[in-house]
Amino acid sequence: MAVKINSLSEEEIRRIGDAFADHEYAEAEWGMGYLAKNRRAISDYICAYVRMMLRERTLYSTSDAHEAFIAFQSSDHRLSLSSAKELIGALPGNLDMSHAVKMAKGLGKAGKAYTSILAKHKIPYVYVSLVAVTKEYQGQGYMRKLLEFAFEEGRRHAVPVVLDTDAVLKRDKYAHLGMKCVTTQHFADGVEMYGMVYEPENMPKDWKSETVLEDERILGEFNDDIWDRFAPVYTGFVTGTPGNRKAYEMMYKRIKTRVRDKEVLEIATGPGVIAKQVAAESDRMVATDFSDKMLAVARQGCNPDQLVFERADACDLPYADKSFDVVIIANALHVIPDREKVMSEIRRVLRPDGLLIAPNFVHDNRKKISNLFSKALSLAGVRFQTEWDEKAYVSFLGENGFAVKKEKLLPSTIPLVYAECVPADRG
Repeated sequence: MAVKINSLSEEEIRRIGDAFADHEYAEAEWGMGYLAKNRRAISDYICAYVRMMLRERTLYSTSDAHEAFIAFQSSDHRLSLSSAKELIGALPGNLDMSHAVKMAKGLGKAGKAYTSILAKHKIPYVYVSLVAVTKEYQGQGYMRKLLEFAFEEGRRHAVPVVLDTDAVLKRDKYAHLGMKCVTTQHFADGVEMYGMVYEPENMPKDWKSETVLEDERILGEFNDDIWDRFAPVYTGFVTGTPGNRKAYEMMYKRIKTRVRDKEVLEIATGPGVIAKQVAAESDRMVATDFSDKMLAVARQGCNPDQLVFERADACDLPYADKSFDVVIIANALHVIPDREKVMSEIRRVLRPDGLLIAPNFVHDNRKKISNLFSKALSLAGVRFQTEWDEKAYVSFLGENGFAVKKEKLLPSTIPLVYAECVPADRG
C-alpha cells in the first residue's frame, strides 16, 4: 500500500534529486538533462519539483523507510501557483540557455505528448510525474511496487495511466513492467521524450491507445468531404441556438423512455449528439456514421458503457435482419441521395415489433430562418436532396413502409418534426 508523504528532510529530498542526476543514459543520449548546466543543476531542479509535489500532496513512498517515491495525480488536478513558485524560480539559474534555444527550435516538430492527445479527446487519465528509487534500493524491485500504486489508481477509476520518460533504458524498463510506448517526441539530437501508458482492462475500449491515436490521425487529415469538415463544429451547429437546444432536450427526454432496456441502432450519428445523451438507458446502442472524422469526434470524452461507435454505410448496413428494437435516424434523410434505400435497410434490421425514431429538420416558408439556414448550408457545401415541409416529410415516411404513430413539430429555431413510426404492416 502506498504511503502518502507530507514532509521530507532536505537530505531525503536531495537523495531523490541525486538519483535522477546520476542516471546513466545510453550512448549519444542526453535526455532532458540536456537543458541543465551540469549534474548539480539537474539535482537542484528535481529537488524543487519534489518540494512542489509535497505541497500538492501527490507524493507517495513504498513504506515509512522511504526506499522509493512516486508522484501521481488525476488529469483534472490543477497545480496551484504557490506550489509552482519555487520550481519556476529554479529554472533560470539551472538552464543551459544555448541548449534551451536549440530545443525550442525543435519544439514545433517534436510531435504531441500523449497527455495532450488524451486531453484533446477529453479522456481522463492518471499522470505519473515522478518515479525515483534511491541509490541503495535500486535493482530490488521497488520500481515495480511504485508503478503498481499508480496502476491500481488507474484500475480504480478505469482510466489510463500515463508517464513520460527521457531515456531508452527507462522506456524499456517501464515496458517490461506493463506499460507501452505510444508516442516519441524528438526535440534535438539525443533528446527524446517517450510517452508510456498502462491501460487497465476495465477501461472503455474507445480509450485504448490504438483507437485514440487513429482518431487523432483522422482528425489531423485534410479531407474535402463536407461531413468530415463539419465534424468538429457539428454539435454546436445543430444545438447552438436556444431554440434548437430546447428542441433537442425535449427529444432526449422522450427518446430515453423509448430506448430503455432496448437494443438500439442509430444511423448517421454524426458526433454522437443524441447517442451520448440516451445510450445509458438502453441495453446496448450501436451508433454509426459514414464519416470517420465524425466518429473520431464522437468517441471523445466519457461515453456510456452501453454505447459503441461503428462506421457503416446507411445504404448497406452490416447488421443481420431483425437485429434491433429501435432505430434512430435524426436530421439525415434530407441530405442522403438514396434515402429510399436507407428506409429499406431500416425495415430490414428493425424487429417486427420495433420502433423507428426519425426526427428531421423541415422547411417552413413562413419562417425566414429556414431559408437563411438552407442558404448558409448550401454555401458551406451541404446539398439538400429534398426540402420537405412537415406534411411532405410525414408522407415520405408513410410511402416507405412506416406508419407514423407520433408526430410533433418542436418549437425550435429551425422547424423540427419529431416522428415515431412502426412498420406499416403493424400500423
